[in-house]
Amino acid sequence: MLTQITDPTLWSFAWLLFIFGVIVFIILLIHVKYGRELSVKLSIILIIIASVFLGFSIHFFLLCFGL
Repeated sequence: MLTQITDPTLWSFAWLLFIFGVIVFIILLIHVKYGRELSVKLSIILIIIASVFLGFSIHFFLLCFGL
């Protein structure tokens, strides 16, 4: 069944990574919108961190659903 959650630990870790990814993405948006100086290195680091967090969270959600 598709809605069955197999592992609550994996499910919790997926939500935790998703929340961290969204927070880092919001920090990136605020930095780009209101940052005084253009820091390319910080922007690249934030993009990489957000994409890794969101990518792993989607991966863990799919594992929880058995896909």
